[in-house]
Amino acid sequence: MGPLSRNTSRQLACDCILTAIVMDENGSPINLARTARTVTAKQKRALTARDHGCAFPGCGKPAAWTEGHHIWHWTDGGPTDMNNLVLLCGFHHRLIHHSDWEVFIGTDNHPCGGTSRLRGIVPPVTVDPYREPRQSHARAGPHIA
Repeated sequence: MGPLSRNTSRQLACDCILTAIVMDENGSPINLARTARTVTAKQKRALTARDHGCAFPGCGKPAAWTEGHHIWHWTDGGPTDMNNLVLLCGFHHRLIHHSDWEVFIGTDNHPCGGTSRLRGIVPPVTVDPYREPRQSHARAGPHIA
């Protein structure tokens, strides 16, 4: 297949199980990295309770159609922890990976909550020059989890 770009490698790593193995100059394994990259069933249930489905503003796809996205990429050392995960449908998951949209977890531990200006799903300057955070479909109004 040949070499992969960093972006392609990141997207593949976000949706698969992989094990990083550090090799020495002779090709012998010297370190085996963490392998818990995928969202567990319990985490998926907790994310569903929190995000209710795709957290991207205006989407509203149900949780069954979503994937757990690492906000701080797993390949860069990001943990598979609730405060580093958000549910996104396949389309918006790819959009986040291939554009300048950013996701931040708010002070209320929701991807589109909190009080800081940079909390929520933040569009790139090409969409909004002021980069105002956007609320997800599920966070737009009152709801019962």
